[in-house]
Amino acid sequence: MQTISRIMILFLSLFMIACSSNKSENSNKPLSYTGYDFDFLLGEWNRTNDEEGKRTFENWKKENDSTYIGESFTLRDNDTIWKENTVLSPIDGVWYYQVKMKGDKESTDFKVIDYENNSFTCENRQNEFPKTIRYWKTDNILNAEIADDEIKIPFIFEK
Repeated sequence: MQTISRIMILFLSLFMIACSSNKSENSNKPLSYTGYDFDFLLGEWNRTNDEEGKRTFENWKKENDSTYIGESFTLRDNDTIWKENTVLSPIDGVWYYQVKMKGDKESTDFKVIDYENNSFTCENRQNEFPKTIRYWKTDNILNAEIADDEIKIPFIFEK
């Protein structure tokens, strides 16, 4: 009986180790382009937590099954004081959130490192600020956050 107990404990220990190593291996793999749905971004969004005197908007369209196009801009009175264009699409099978500010020739690319239903996080540790960009949708609210190791700036949008 003691031998059977030892075998069972050994089996369970090996099983748990195998499961935890598979989880670690999978978490380090890049997100492939299949199976991810970013449709929760689609639409015209108005920021509700903007600074006084400013109005920020973010608009998302789906170009095809693997490309989402975003445009963000901030108005003070009727003047555009900030604008960026974004593309969310796979490059070589890995999803990237690409940001291009007005006047930039090249985009700043953030690799999507985490995806769940109605949320994702992307990262570019070499970028000065932000280093991470996160989006998530709760009910009819689209949340976004840009951050580095010290600062987090929240964005709350309604359609």
